[in-house]
Amino acid sequence: MYKNLKAEMLLQNVKVERVAELLGIRTDTARLKINGKVPFRISECHKVATLFDVNNDIGYLFSASPRADPK
Repeated sequence: MYKNLKAEMLLQNVKVERVAELLGIRTDTARLKINGKVPFRISECHKVATLFDVNNDIGYLFSASPRADPK
């Protein structure tokens, strides 16, 4: 699971449906990716990062362990 991604989605009001739409995939598949059950492609990571105004570094968003301070 990508805890930083999920936290930023909540804080910045980015819905799973928006991620799915951006990636051209089903909402179920987007949910599986966000929960770490299906891997993201690096190109998908870059696209998802564009949804966030701040804290949009892919290293931060897709880190396996949460960090308190994104760099």
